[in-house]
Amino acid sequence: MTSQKEMYGETKQQVYKAYAEAGEMYGKFRYLYIMAILSDAQHMIDIGDSKTANQFINKAKLLLGHYGRANENLE
Repeated sequence: MTSQKEMYGETKQQVYKAYAEAGEMYGKFRYLYIMAILSDAQHMIDIGDSKTANQFINKAKLLLGHYGRANENLE
């Protein structure tokens, strides 16, 4: 993939911003936002849209890689 938009469907900064904004809704359970992204990927697989599914999976991996280590004790 040659660009962030191809990889994530948006820029990394947009992915990080959406995650930060999810904190307002999810509070300390922000990991649920990442789970929702993976659910969206599953839906895209079900309807045969593998490109968008890949983008959702890449977003989840980006967020887990960036925030996962800082929050290893999420409950």
